Amino acid sequence: MRLYEGMFIISDTIAGADWEGAVNHIQDLLKNRGAEILDTQKWDERKFAYKLKGHKRGTYLLIYFNAPEDSIIHMKRDLQLSDNVLRSLIVKTDKIREPKPVDTEKPEEEPVATESKDTSPAPVASE
Repeated sequence: MRLYEGMFIISDTIAGADWEGAVNHIQDLLKNRGAEILDTQKWDERKFAYKLKGHKRGTYLLIYFNAPEDSIIHMKRDLQLSDNVLRSLIVKTDKIREPKPVDTEKPEEEPVATESKDTSPAPVASE
C-alpha cells in the first residue's frame, strides 16, 4: 500500500445539490479498488477558463488515501466514467499536507525602496 493524493473536480450542479453524496460517491469508487481513505478536504468552487464536460464551474475536492499501486489505473478509469467527476488527478505523495490557515487580515505593505541616481561622471576609457 502506498500513500496517494487525489484532486477531484466535481460538477457544480452536483456539488450544490448533494455535496455529501458526491463525496461519498468518489470515496466509494476509491474503496471499491482497495483504497483506505485518510483525509478529505473541500476546496473552493472555481470558474474554469474553458468548459469541462459542458460545465463552466466546479468544486475541488482533495483526498489522501492509501491504495495498492496496481489499483490506481482502475481507479482512474472508474473516475473517467463517473458523471459527477469532471476531472481527476492522482499522484504519489510522501505525507499529508495540512491545509494552510486563511488570513483574514490584510498584510502590511512594505515601503517601496527608491533608487538613488549616481551623479558622478562615468569613467573614461584610456587608449
